[in-house]
Amino acid sequence: MKKTLLALLLLISSCAFAQNVKFNHPYENISIAKGSDLVLKLKLEKGTNYQFLVLQQGIDIMLVLTDETKKILLEKDSPNGSHGLEIADFSPQVSKEYTLTIKQFEEEGNANKGIVSYYIKKYTKAELALKEKTKQELAIENNKNVLTADIDHFWEAMDNLKNCQTKWDSILSFQNLYLDRATNGLIDFIRVRNFAAEDFVRTIAKYPKYYNSVRPYTYESKKAEPLIEEVFAKLQSIYGNFKPFKVCFAIGVHRTGGTVSDRFVLLGTEMITTGKNVDYSELGENWAPKDRTKEPDIPLRIKGMIAHECVHTQQKEKLAEKAVVCNQLYSCLREGIANFIGELITGETNYSVVNEYGDKNEKALWTEFKSTLCAPSAQKWLYNGDSAKDRPADLGYYMGYKIAKAYYNNATDKAQAIKDIIDMDDPLTFLQKSGYDQQKKQ
Repeated sequence: MKKTLLALLLLISSCAFAQNVKFNHPYENISIAKGSDLVLKLKLEKGTNYQFLVLQQGIDIMLVLTDETKKILLEKDSPNGSHGLEIADFSPQVSKEYTLTIKQFEEEGNANKGIVSYYIKKYTKAELALKEKTKQELAIENNKNVLTADIDHFWEAMDNLKNCQTKWDSILSFQNLYLDRATNGLIDFIRVRNFAAEDFVRTIAKYPKYYNSVRPYTYESKKAEPLIEEVFAKLQSIYGNFKPFKVCFAIGVHRTGGTVSDRFVLLGTEMITTGKNVDYSELGENWAPKDRTKEPDIPLRIKGMIAHECVHTQQKEKLAEKAVVCNQLYSCLREGIANFIGELITGETNYSVVNEYGDKNEKALWTEFKSTLCAPSAQKWLYNGDSAKDRPADLGYYMGYKIAKAYYNNATDKAQAIKDIIDMDDPLTFLQKSGYDQQKKQ
């Protein structure tokens, strides 16, 4: 009897029960001790859509939905660790009581006590109608080579903030009006860069002037579609192994201008479509371009960026089997090759500042670069806008560009050279064949 009572007490202590959960109502800052779960009893109706949103605040959890027989109907765990939203949608086939368990992972990294906030959304008929309309629109949009619908969805979510009275209202605005309506491209963007609705709420609260001022420029990206098609055609004409891909213009949380997935070039439109009237005061003037007297040709700028990024979609993901691992050189070659081939395609480069500095200091830069040629990372040469001092950031783009250009110029068969450059998977052998180091010794 004592053992049974003890077991019952242990079971009760390991779970925190929240009865009579209200839909469309925020439950904030619920404390969960290590080893405990939060168990919610929900009366769900057949034919109605529900969305479960749980904000992890220093605790890694998963969502488990079961019926009265303890049959698992849904499990959800996103790769976002102990912070961020866990989100799951569910439409019951039968009206009855269900159990949603906010289950804490038993792992060393989890805190002794964590905090979660949750919101159980019950969709209205109007919201369901919007979901169905969006589904039909996305079917059309996802068939295009260049996707821009996410831009419109983002600004709809942004405009809706004026109707939001709580943090959860704002989170739901971006979740339901933007992320839940994601094109296939934005779905990849979310996976590759791991951002969620609360990231938008936080970032826009921090940079409202920037986002509001960049808005008219983001629409300029829609004018770039014919130029992007030109890039596709040109790359296909000079590279026989061309693998088709698509382009998605989305809006992020100001940390990615461009990246790729296995099927898309993904562009952070809020970063690549800036003009002279953008307000950088919240970001710091280091983010502002040096020349702000003229409006840039945004479609042309995008053409150059696409030419660069589309080369990345064609490059090999792994080194050759017998290649020597040389991370600094390899990383800079990949970026520099994308710049060089992009320049062949468009006749222009988006890295004029880097190239101008590089041309003036090329020999010294090569001596410095060569001294750490196979360093474990290229952190001193790439993606170092926050740490570069007294010279431009990303000079590794320039070094890789010059090596690729030397390879091309020294080749007698230019068509084969383009293939070799894009297919580069042995950085030290490529450097040797380029003749670049020998040129710098002269």
